[in-house]
Amino acid sequence: MEKPEIITVLEDAQLAHKAGDFVNALKFYEYFFEHALDDDPYALYGVRLSHCLQGWAELATVFVAAKNSLDNTKRQLLGEFHDTKEPETFHDYLSICRQLGTEEQALEEFLQLHNHQPKTAAKLVKYLWDDLVNAEHWSVCNELLPEPQQKLDELFSMFDESTKLKDFDPSFDNLQFDQHIVDQLLVAVQQLVVVLRFADRSDDLASLNRQFYQAVETREHSLLHKQVHAKSSFLFAGH
Repeated sequence: MEKPEIITVLEDAQLAHKAGDFVNALKFYEYFFEHALDDDPYALYGVRLSHCLQGWAELATVFVAAKNSLDNTKRQLLGEFHDTKEPETFHDYLSICRQLGTEEQALEEFLQLHNHQPKTAAKLVKYLWDDLVNAEHWSVCNELLPEPQQKLDELFSMFDESTKLKDFDPSFDNLQFDQHIVDQLLVAVQQLVVVLRFADRSDDLASLNRQFYQAVETREHSLLHKQVHAKSSFLFAGH
């Protein structure tokens, strides 16, 4: 598959960055972030929020203009989100916050939104669920989890999509990647269990328990079966 032409701009940014040409590196990072999705809104979505922002943030540690530019972009995105309520715009803002180590600001923005515009906030929870759980905002998590069974279905759908990656790219056909996606699934399931337990939703927990083991049994993934068996004693402890 031929790579998108715009990716050369990111490569130029990385080369300029490595060579110490910070002025041009910044220009390339900014241009890529602004235009990476022009031709295809999906192909480089992850690259834009990971490799591009990571390089830009690293540049910001040694080049003040890059720090100012990234801060300005973060503020502009937050303002744009307040105007448009587009979830992807908030995701851009959150991703910059993560790179700058200010994700607590994004979490606070989300909590304010949840209090005043819960329907809008609900569209953003997929970006911040881990943050909410890690910060132990149990009541908020509970409010954002009206249908845990549907959430579990979504987690297994994501797992299934990940297992298919090796069919398109042989580099994903290895034990390390398999371990990663299994761990990712089981951690997410444990987060659901913790939220339901703190909310004292025992009926939902029992239902989720049955649904989880049925979903595992219908999948021919030996490592998943092995890990679930190894962790069965505490995955749904008490249920």
